[in-house]
Amino acid sequence: MSDKDIAPPVAPKTLGGRLKMLGPGMMVAGAFIGTGTITTSIVAGTEHGYKLLWASVTLAVLLVITLQEMVARLALAAGQTLAALVRSKLGIWMSMLAVLAIFGGNIIYSVANVNGVALATSSMPGDLPPLFWVIIVTAVYWALLLIGKFKLLERLVTVLVGLMSAVFLVDMLVSQPDYGQVAKGLVVPQFDESQVLLVLGLIGTTVVPYNLYLHSSAVLERRWDKNPKEFLPIARLDTFIPILIGGVITMSVGVVAASVLNPQFLQDGLKIENAEAMSAALAPVLGPAAYIFFNIGLFGAAVSSMPMAALSAAYVTTESFGWSTDLKGRAFRLVFSLVAWIPVVIFAVMKSSPVATIIAAQSINGMLLPITAVFILIFVNRKSIMGDLRNGLFANVISCVAVGFVCVIGIVNVLKAFKVIG
Repeated sequence: MSDKDIAPPVAPKTLGGRLKMLGPGMMVAGAFIGTGTITTSIVAGTEHGYKLLWASVTLAVLLVITLQEMVARLALAAGQTLAALVRSKLGIWMSMLAVLAIFGGNIIYSVANVNGVALATSSMPGDLPPLFWVIIVTAVYWALLLIGKFKLLERLVTVLVGLMSAVFLVDMLVSQPDYGQVAKGLVVPQFDESQVLLVLGLIGTTVVPYNLYLHSSAVLERRWDKNPKEFLPIARLDTFIPILIGGVITMSVGVVAASVLNPQFLQDGLKIENAEAMSAALAPVLGPAAYIFFNIGLFGAAVSSMPMAALSAAYVTTESFGWSTDLKGRAFRLVFSLVAWIPVVIFAVMKSSPVATIIAAQSINGMLLPITAVFILIFVNRKSIMGDLRNGLFANVISCVAVGFVCVIGIVNVLKAFKVIG
C-alpha cells in the first residue's frame, strides 16, 4: 500500500490526547541530557556557583526551543527532512558542508561520550584499563546497530538516566540551595573572558546540531506533515514541554553542584577531575551509595547518546546524497561504523583529562551549530517551501536573534581555537 492510499492522521482535540502524541521533542530532550550536560553543569556549579545558570538553563533552553520549533514547522510545511531540503534547495556544495559539519561534530560528541564511559568505569574491579570498557561498550552498541536491535539498549539506559535525573531533582530540594541566588543566576548574565569556553560548552551541550536534523526526520516518521495545520499546535507542544523538562533537569544538576560542591571548591580548591568528585554532589541524598549510583547514571547517559550520534550522522549523510537510508545499506553502515570507532581511536591516543575533553567537545559542537541554524532560517522564510507556516515578523525577530547569537559564539570559538583572542 502506497503512502497516498493511507488516510492522513487526525490531530486529537483534547490536551490529554495531544500529550499522548509527544515523541520527537522527547527524543531531543533525551539526547541533550547526557554526559556533556551532567559533567559541564557540575563543573560550572562547582567552580562558579549559581552564576552560570543563565547560560546552562535559561539561554540554552530559549535557543533550543526557538530552533527546534522552526525545524519542526519546516518539516510540517515541506514534507522533507532538513538534510533533503539542504540538498534540493541549496545544492550539493551546501549539502556537503552540512554532512561534514554533522559527521565531524558527531565524532567530537562521541569522543565526549567515550570519555563518559571511561569516567564511569575508572574504578571498576579487576584493574582493567578504561580503554577495555570503551571498546566493549562500542562493540556492543555497534553490533546492535548492525543487526537493528539497538532499541533494547536505548530503553535500558533511558531508565538509568531518568532515574539519576529524578535523584538530582530530589537532591536539589534536600540540599536547600539559596533560591534567591538561583533566581539571580537564571536571569542575570554573569561571566568574564576566562569563562567563555565553559559558557559555550554549557550552551553546546543543550543546543545539539544533529538534534535539528533528527527532529525533522521524527516529525515525518509520525506523518504529521500530511495534515500540517492541525498538527502545528501538537508539534509546538511536543517541542516546548520536553525541552522545558530537560531544562529543569539541567538546572537541578547545576544547583546541586553549586550548593553542595561550590563551598568545598571555595574552601579547599576542589577539582572535578573524576567521577568520584562529581558523585559527591549526590551524597546528601544517597550517602555512601552516591558513587556507585552516579557511575551507573553517568555510564547510562554516555551509552544512550552514542548510538544516536552514529545513526544521525548516517541519516544525514545518506539523505544528503540520495543514498538508501536502510540500516543494512552499505553506505549507511559505513558512516555509523566510522562515527562509532573513530572516537575510540582518538581516546586511545589522547592523554588529556576526560572532564576537560568533555567540556571542549561540547564547545566545539556549539561551533558547528551556526551552519545548520543559518540553513533553517533561510528555509523558514521561503514562501515556496513554507506557505502559510513561514516566519512572521515576530518569529523572525526572535529567530534572527537566536541564529545571530549562535553565529557569534561560533566565531568566538574559532578565534579561541586559533588563539587569536584570550
